[in-house]
Amino acid sequence: MADGTSVRKRQGAGPPVALLATAVLACLAVPGPPAPAQEPAAAPAAFDPFDWGLKLPKRAVPRRASRYFAFKGPGPTTLVEMEGPGCIRRIWITGGNIGRSAVLRVYFDGEPVPYVEAPLGDFFGAMHNLMADRYPHDHARREAPYGEAYTVNTPFLAIKPKNGFTAYFPMPYASSARVEVVGGERNTSLYYLIDWHEYPGQEMEEPMRFSARWRRESPVRDYTDDYIVLDADGPGRLVGFVYAVDMLVSREQMRWSHAGADSIYIDGDGEHPAYLRGIGGEDSFGTSYSGGDYLPQSSLYSDMPFYVQQDDEGMRQKLVGYRFFVNERIDFEKSVHMRFGARSHDISSMVYWYAASPVRPFFEMPPEERRLPGSEIARGEFDLELLDTGSWSLAGPFGLEAEIAPPAPQHAGAPDGYLGQPWQPFRSIRGFVEFNHVFRPDPSNDNSPTVEGYAVAQAILVAPAAGAGELTFGWSDRMTVRINDGEPVDLGTQKYHRGRTVPVQLREGENTVSVVLRNGPQAESWDRGAWNFSFRAVTSEGKDLLPRAPME
Repeated sequence: MADGTSVRKRQGAGPPVALLATAVLACLAVPGPPAPAQEPAAAPAAFDPFDWGLKLPKRAVPRRASRYFAFKGPGPTTLVEMEGPGCIRRIWITGGNIGRSAVLRVYFDGEPVPYVEAPLGDFFGAMHNLMADRYPHDHARREAPYGEAYTVNTPFLAIKPKNGFTAYFPMPYASSARVEVVGGERNTSLYYLIDWHEYPGQEMEEPMRFSARWRRESPVRDYTDDYIVLDADGPGRLVGFVYAVDMLVSREQMRWSHAGADSIYIDGDGEHPAYLRGIGGEDSFGTSYSGGDYLPQSSLYSDMPFYVQQDDEGMRQKLVGYRFFVNERIDFEKSVHMRFGARSHDISSMVYWYAASPVRPFFEMPPEERRLPGSEIARGEFDLELLDTGSWSLAGPFGLEAEIAPPAPQHAGAPDGYLGQPWQPFRSIRGFVEFNHVFRPDPSNDNSPTVEGYAVAQAILVAPAAGAGELTFGWSDRMTVRINDGEPVDLGTQKYHRGRTVPVQLREGENTVSVVLRNGPQAESWDRGAWNFSFRAVTSEGKDLLPRAPME
């Protein structure tokens, strides 16, 4: 697309692209003999939400490990080892000090990195270290001690009175599995039952493995680039997450729910990108207007089972919400990345997913004292390096009153910026360029506001040779692009994030890609102010080209 006019659509890519020549093919119906009667098609196999679509062997032999013991200290203690093929079906525990002192790890098929790593209580949805101590033996008690314990009742996680914790996620493995705990400074007493299936004489064809990770940040950087929940390689399926907030500041200054909600970036570096954006924090868990009078409860797939006031005025809350993606199942091919809009509070999370590739950790487990409430843990202190999917230079924002054209190559990285606005570097989020993390309004208690206007992004692609290539853009609202010194091409307006593939002719060496994306009035949007685009560049030989910010 050296002249910016040659654009091709993939099947189902959406409305026509400006400057395209179109052709219409007329199909003639030719009479012929009647087709023979056909048997009705067999009904497709039902999707079992409790098995998450896993292809498990049919004949199962039930097994169980049951035990009580006490442990402490840094050495790992094995709860059970299993030979495959098999599938863990249920983990139940109770005891004392089931909080953040001990860490749960689960390994599959001899991989050295655990697929599951989380503080023991948090894995089961018991956040904030609230249930580290057992209930007192008071049969007349009607409420949890200190008002801090809570119950969860879902098909996937359950927390029962007097600290009974159950996880029902199926966890398949081909050759082996090991469940272990690592103790802390305090003694942990543990009763547990672990149920699994063996499949003698059969093979485990399912490539997916269950994965789970915990993360904490306190205080979160206020109203900037959101709290990171997950970063994972595909192919896979996002199962759900638990999200816990301990407000450190009055809701009059910074409400926990009003910096946005769940933002899920799917396959931004793939052929069919998708982006899911929430509205307000409480809405992610199926609740509404959860201010000072929300009544905690637990329902099937989403809810807020814990919501307490930390002061008499109701200015600071402590809460827990969860969401499982069942009917709205979320599959991904190349990658998934998830963040949650946040203000400057103590936030922790659990996330659960299946993936066909071994876990690549994005967060290192902190020492015990840094896992506990009241301690500080800054962004980046225990976060691991994310996969490099390129970088861009951004400029803006520009108001809606004037249309903005994509800059020509000579503007790339210019120290004086573009139209009076300086260039700023931005690392892609799994192929996504997120303007909302750069051009945000001042922090406020408005409900997930964004700037209305235009913003510009520019990057360099270095091609090993001249030839054909394909650029895949995904966006909502209106996008205009320019390749090298060609004419700008209006790719059109979309109500929600969808992908479009554009064939281009690449020069050997550097090629400049310039993008302008509009963020119109939120009343006109179907994704409440989503302001990002996804990008992938591939040569005709199938080589991916990473975009690089001209400023680099």
